Amino acid sequence: MTAHEGNATDTTHVTTQDGATLRMRSAGDPGRPAVLIVSACGMPAALCDAWLGLLARDHHVVTWETRGLFGGPHGTGEDAATFDRMGHGAADQVGDLLAVLDHHRIPRAHLMGLCGGAVLALRVAAEHADRVASMSLWHGDFELGTDAPKTSHQRNLRALMDIAAESRQSAAMVHAAVPRNTTAELPPDLADLVLHPFRDAETFYRYSLLNGALMAEDVRDALPAVKAPTLVVTSEDDQTAHPAGSHAVATALARSRMHVAPHGDHLSVFRAGDGLTAVALEFLAEADEQRVRRSV
Repeated sequence: MTAHEGNATDTTHVTTQDGATLRMRSAGDPGRPAVLIVSACGMPAALCDAWLGLLARDHHVVTWETRGLFGGPHGTGEDAATFDRMGHGAADQVGDLLAVLDHHRIPRAHLMGLCGGAVLALRVAAEHADRVASMSLWHGDFELGTDAPKTSHQRNLRALMDIAAESRQSAAMVHAAVPRNTTAELPPDLADLVLHPFRDAETFYRYSLLNGALMAEDVRDALPAVKAPTLVVTSEDDQTAHPAGSHAVATALARSRMHVAPHGDHLSVFRAGDGLTAVALEFLAEADEQRVRRSV
């Protein structure tokens, strides 16, 4: 049995004020404590299915897909004119997170930020503390200026995003130059999901605007304002998002703890293996217990 069998997921949509249609997935009993999975920018919600199924045993679990990339007909995103009228910045994506909570009538949730989603989770925890019961940040891709180094992957992807975000013509040129043998390096069951942002030049252009905004979002000003209990997860050898960024964030947060695995990266997080799920479940159980104590 897979991690998500036995926990049916529900797909719904909500339209934001600026015309973005957000496609959402949820699982579990809405009467239970809520977990909002803030996934990596541009990734299909199906990539989080293992976590949805696992966490839905004791929680109401919700996630959504990035604005402009999935909400249109057949899940391909809005038409170009609508997309161009929409906002593409980090603040717009923070607004999407709040819209998802409001749609599901969730006053307060545990936030689970994966990769670039950790940036959005941090912003919401700093600016809307009343909506956050706890927060976990998994292999976060953080912009911290000179406070933490970047991997070559972070530097190279950011450079590509900057060029591709200039125009559709620039995006088409960059997209054409991206090696097509990348799938050989990815697990077959995840390749199509992980490479969704690179499916065509238009999708890549949109992804560059949206993910580029998150990669450029300096979160140092948010860190002192975060009061929620926070779990920060990384590994010793993550070559995608530098572990030093996670260490710096954990050090700056008032109520944080770290879990550093010997090995791991973004793909291992999405697989929700036994080691990581044990860490997540223990943290959530403790946070839920603290919530109950406060309510008594």
